[in-house]
Amino acid sequence: MEKLTRKYPGLITPIQLCLTLTLYIQCAIIIGISMFPSVYAVYAYWQGTVAWPIVLRLFVLSIVVSLAFFLYCVVVIFVVPFFRWLMRLNIQEGRYYYFSWPAIQWATYNSLILIVRYTCINFLRVTPLIVLFHRMMGAKIGRNVQINTAIIGDSCLLEIGDNTAVGGDVTLVAHLAEHNELVVKKVKIGKNCTLGIMAIIVPGVEIGDGVMVAAGTVFKKDTVAPSHTVWAGVPARQLGPLNPSSF
Repeated sequence: MEKLTRKYPGLITPIQLCLTLTLYIQCAIIIGISMFPSVYAVYAYWQGTVAWPIVLRLFVLSIVVSLAFFLYCVVVIFVVPFFRWLMRLNIQEGRYYYFSWPAIQWATYNSLILIVRYTCINFLRVTPLIVLFHRMMGAKIGRNVQINTAIIGDSCLLEIGDNTAVGGDVTLVAHLAEHNELVVKKVKIGKNCTLGIMAIIVPGVEIGDGVMVAAGTVFKKDTVAPSHTVWAGVPARQLGPLNPSSF
């Protein structure tokens, strides 16, 4: 496909459309499987309450449907990693042309994460379930880590040390687009770190132990933040040391 699109650029849009439709079908199957227990529970309730007064029946149905949604949230975080394992998706570091096989694998892998992100991730934030999900997707996450963001991609290239807090709406991604290529590189975050609200962490960033990142900080690719320092700004810059005894 790479040779074909390089030789015939006019094929890029049709090929992209076909790949998109394929991902839609894949996502529909996975979402459908994840919804089945919830749909069956609602069906079983409705069939079993035929004799109830209609107002009571509909009132309880509203609660059952709500509970069914949360059942879906729990089921989908296991179904998605299963499909990742089934398709043998494991993203590797490197630079890839957009329509190369590694880039297509990357898109397929991240489409799985987006299923959870766009259907229920906000109900998983700051719970052990979000940590469990990203671990099952390949992330290396230590003990007592708190994650309060939905914006995480490329989980299998993410490392987070013990007792680190990831603030609200922090962006953690191990990829970017650069000169018509997909750049993929690990992101490493040490122990006892605090990532302030809406900070942006991108490929190749390495954050040492006990680092404090201010809200809204934007790291450049391949930035290395030494242990026990404070970082802020756009782009991120070191403001000074942070006393390790405060952790």
